[in-house]
Amino acid sequence: MARTKILNAFSSGSFKNLEQNAGVSNIIISNVTSSSVTASVLVSLPEGSAHLIKDAVIATGTNLVALENQLLQTASSKIRIKTNTSNGIEVIYTAL
Repeated sequence: MARTKILNAFSSGSFKNLEQNAGVSNIIISNVTSSSVTASVLVSLPEGSAHLIKDAVIATGTNLVALENQLLQTASSKIRIKTNTSNGIEVIYTAL
């Protein structure tokens, strides 16, 4: 059963894991600060890691969407988000 999740309270420069079971979709990264921020989405697999998004600049008051209506099945991997700020970023996603 799909569940909508919210991820916030980041530490600047540190990755934070998305909660996941069988997969993730519809990742929306929102910038609610008064300045531009950068964000990265990294998938860590048993064989190595790959960026879905690397150091994307998100303007004030805008969103960055990844995996819109697309499922990334992640049985043995981790999806992690990193930003250059510790507040003002919110991530909404669907966990399956």
